Amino acid sequence: MRQYCTWLLVLDTKGINVWCAAGKGTFGTDEIVYRVKMVNLEEVVSHKKLILPQLGAPGVAAHKVKEESGFKVIYGPVYAKDLPLFLYNGLKKSPQMRRVHFTMKDRLALVPMEVIPGLIFGLYILIPVLILDLLKGEAIIQNLLVDSSIWLVTILAGGLVMPMLMPWIPGRSFAWKGWLTGMVFAAAAGYFFCDSPMEMAIMMLFFPPLASYIAVNFTGSSTFTSLSGVVKELKYGLPLMVVSVFLGLVLRIYSYFAGGS
Repeated sequence: MRQYCTWLLVLDTKGINVWCAAGKGTFGTDEIVYRVKMVNLEEVVSHKKLILPQLGAPGVAAHKVKEESGFKVIYGPVYAKDLPLFLYNGLKKSPQMRRVHFTMKDRLALVPMEVIPGLIFGLYILIPVLILDLLKGEAIIQNLLVDSSIWLVTILAGGLVMPMLMPWIPGRSFAWKGWLTGMVFAAAAGYFFCDSPMEMAIMMLFFPPLASYIAVNFTGSSTFTSLSGVVKELKYGLPLMVVSVFLGLVLRIYSYFAGGS
C-alpha cells in the first residue's frame, strides 16, 4: 500500500473523547477554525482539506468551517486504523468504515470507569442505612453485612450486568435498563434476606435507583443513545431516582422506630 505523509491538527477537547466532545461543544466549529488560524495551516499544507473523525460530525458545521477558514471538511472513518485505506481509496469510505462497533468487550472496558465512581456515590446512600442499623442496636453486624452486600451487588448490577446485557434488556432508556436490572437483583436479595413485606418494599425503593443512576452514566459511551436522549433521561430519570431513594429511606426509618421488623 502507498505511504502517506499526514499532518495532525490537535484540538483542545479538555481531555474528552471526540464523540462526547462533539456533543459537549469542545470538538466543534469554533475550535477547529481557531486551531487552523492559530497554526497558520494554509502555510503548512498545499491543499485545503481537513479530514475529521466521523464521530465529530454532530459538533461541526462544515459550511461555516469552510467560510471562516477556507478549508473543506471531509469526514473520515470511525476508526483511525482505517485511515490508510481511506486515503488509498481516494478519501472514500466503505460501509464498514462508517460503522461503530460496541461489542461486549468494548462495553466491559468501560465498567471500571463507572463502577468506581458508583462505589463512591453509593456510599452517600449506604451511610444513612448503616447509621440506622447502628441506632437500632439489634443484630448490628448481621445487618451491616447484609446491607453492605446488597449495596455492592446493586452497584454491580448497574455498572457490570447492565452493560453486559445492554442490547437484550427491554427498553431504550438507560435509566430504565438500570432500574430493571436493579429490581431483579433487589428482588433476589429480598427473597433471601427480607422477613416482611415492609423490608421488601424498602429494598425495591432503595436499591434499583442506585443501579439506574450508574447505568445512566453509560449514555455518554454508547452507540445506543444521542444527546437529546441523554437530556431526556436526566430530566425525567434523576427526579424519579431521588424520590424513590427518599421514600425508601423514610420507610426504613418508620420500620425501625414504629415497631416494624
